[in-house]
Amino acid sequence: MKFRSKNRPDLHDGDLSVHVFGAGKPVVALHGFTLTGAQFAPLAGSTLRIEAPDLPGHGGTTLAPVDIPTTVAALGDYLKRSESPVALLGYSQGGRMALLTALEHPHLVDRLILISASPGIRDQASRASRRRRDAALADRIESIGLAGFLDEWLDGPIAGTAHLDQATRMRDRAVREENTAEGLAVALRGLGQGSQPYVGDRIGGLPMPLLTVSGRSDGTYDRLASEMAAWAPDGRHVAIPDAGHNVVLERPDAVRDLVSDYLQR
Repeated sequence: MKFRSKNRPDLHDGDLSVHVFGAGKPVVALHGFTLTGAQFAPLAGSTLRIEAPDLPGHGGTTLAPVDIPTTVAALGDYLKRSESPVALLGYSQGGRMALLTALEHPHLVDRLILISASPGIRDQASRASRRRRDAALADRIESIGLAGFLDEWLDGPIAGTAHLDQATRMRDRAVREENTAEGLAVALRGLGQGSQPYVGDRIGGLPMPLLTVSGRSDGTYDRLASEMAAWAPDGRHVAIPDAGHNVVLERPDAVRDLVSDYLQR
């Protein structure tokens, strides 16, 4: 497996494009659907160095096929480059990929941080229904194109940004526009919740500490975050006030301070 980064010369041309920000304690961060690793730039600084790969189907990553086994294997290969286990953080879709990677490669992760994330869908019929909905949405993305889809997505209940200031909305939109309609459609089919196995029953075997983070007004994912923390041997849940599912965008300072404090413990 090869890697690519514009601002880290020891990563060379290859399949996995990586954004690097800040100069503090290293954290590998996995972004949400329709975003890229650039999502995490506001979390970096003197206390955190963020290494944020673009997940398959997103940004500059060209990894194929776009499916969960290939993604988890590639992330494991990336983590192996570190001299010691590192903190692994994931938001939303990236949170699910982070959880799967920690379960598959537990010796490579010393802290796991899941933000607005899910362990998958337990009921098989519900999972199959979600897979059909994901496929239908992927078809729509290909039909109306990236700009049209982002107009709809950013006006929806999960990633909606209408309540945020214009500068924040523009920065967020610019990150999402690094993607293509074709890539997002493939990612939704291959990495969506309908394609992921349920792993809630495996969280009790995590050997590393787990921090789950949710926006307090994000009812479904706040409940899931609380449950996952309770299932883990060393779990903690924090709900951030005045935030919904898109908590990294809505409250970046609160998320950065929380993660920095957690990693210093």
